[in-house]
Amino acid sequence: MSFRPLVALKSKMGELKAICHTTSDHQGTSPRIVVELLDSVAPADGAQLFPALVEAAAHMVMMGRPLWVDTHALSGNAALARRPGGPFEFLDQSVEARLVTEFGLMTSLQVPDVPPLIPVVPDCATDNELGLVASLREHRERDVVVRFRALNAPVSDLHQRLRRVARLVRTRPDDMHAVIDLGFVETVPPAAVRQAVSVARMLVDQLGPESTTLLAGSVPATRNGFVTIARDRPEVALWLAVAEELDGAIQYGDYGVTHPAPPASGTSMARSPNPYLYYTIPGSTIVFRRQPTKVDGKTPSGAAAEAFADLAEELVSRPEFAGGDYSWGDQELAQCRRGGRRTAGSVSQWLSMATSHHLSHLARRTPNNL
Repeated sequence: MSFRPLVALKSKMGELKAICHTTSDHQGTSPRIVVELLDSVAPADGAQLFPALVEAAAHMVMMGRPLWVDTHALSGNAALARRPGGPFEFLDQSVEARLVTEFGLMTSLQVPDVPPLIPVVPDCATDNELGLVASLREHRERDVVVRFRALNAPVSDLHQRLRRVARLVRTRPDDMHAVIDLGFVETVPPAAVRQAVSVARMLVDQLGPESTTLLAGSVPATRNGFVTIARDRPEVALWLAVAEELDGAIQYGDYGVTHPAPPASGTSMARSPNPYLYYTIPGSTIVFRRQPTKVDGKTPSGAAAEAFADLAEELVSRPEFAGGDYSWGDQELAQCRRGGRRTAGSVSQWLSMATSHHLSHLARRTPNNL
């Protein structure tokens, strides 16, 4: 079985920028990428996120690895959700239009023969949602991904849901993938392993090991303290435990360097958060955090970037630093150190560098050294 990890990202500027800096995959080792659409991705005049999403998707088409796109986090009031034909069709058409604008007439010599996106649907998707995916496949054939998020149902019921999706989107098992999503994990409880193994056996039997992925993430929702620490990545241990039961016949997936759950609707992050970075190493994540110098209780302009430069200085001086040629993000981090040519004072910048490094990390690892 070929090893092809999956990384689940959010449709935020930093993560989309990291996607745009992925490079050609000549050995078939780069991770698959699923982007979860959030309400903030609105196709409106002056908006920045939607064009960035289209650019990221077009970039991945040119790499021959179309984005997997998941709409489960979109609310019914989201601008994309209200588009005629649904968000998949609107984004699909937007990516095609971007490719035509960038490369002229789409010939086989210019654009790889891959669809603009791969739809990801929940196992409990409505008939209408699946009908829209069927229409998308009529426009251009493509694989379909089924995401299983609630595993407490009997395996026989989950099997029936898989068959129902296949029937309503009018596809075959050969053109389907499944993601077993365990969400946020802090430990590796035996009960969770047994449950995941039970579901995975059914899915591997139906779709094959290369099309079945176990997804989990352990980055916490909040950050505390300013001491640099190394945190275990229990999602790796969890996957290894499940894979051992299945003789390695399941793919690995994680949530990159962010918490699995998107921010609750109506909440927002602080405008000037303390600089931080999650830097992936085999089996662990090094967590860096700095507190900018304040003047009269306020963070002056440029203080966050200055604090991040101190953070980058520590990182590049550590033996775990992969080197500036490891990824685009690592190159940026090396240039953000004190006296470097780059400054980074925003969350999106920090997230883009860390995500770029994480994607390159997974592309270079083996199943026994994640």
